[in-house]
Amino acid sequence: SRELDRPGKLGFLTFILPLIMDSIFHGMLPKVFAPNTISLLQKEGITFTGVRRRKRFDRLGQVALIGSGITAVSMGVKLLVKSVAKATGKHSGTIAAGMASFVVFATLFKKLSFFMKGNISPADVLTKTNDLK
Repeated sequence: SRELDRPGKLGFLTFILPLIMDSIFHGMLPKVFAPNTISLLQKEGITFTGVRRRKRFDRLGQVALIGSGITAVSMGVKLLVKSVAKATGKHSGTIAAGMASFVVFATLFKKLSFFMKGNISPADVLTKTNDLK
């Protein structure tokens, strides 16, 4: 139990983040991934070492799925950049920089779109900016 209640960022990484990951993966693939640690500890007939063993297996599967997803997306982006560079005759670095700039601009625009609405009051803006802190 000592590992479940660590303070600060370490507590987030060792307790909160695994709970979130467990709920996401158990929701997506309930036959592959077990419920979160707290739920497993409440079940009859499962020992602490059994929960630890099961969660280690789950973490390995989660890391494998996330790693595979990141690898697939990065390979897809590289292929897209090379294809666009070949089609346009430009350098792939130029294409990658343009795509990255577009993603940054789109993200920034999405964040700022709340403040561009015409029907908000100053109190709404103050509340929103206080929430961002």
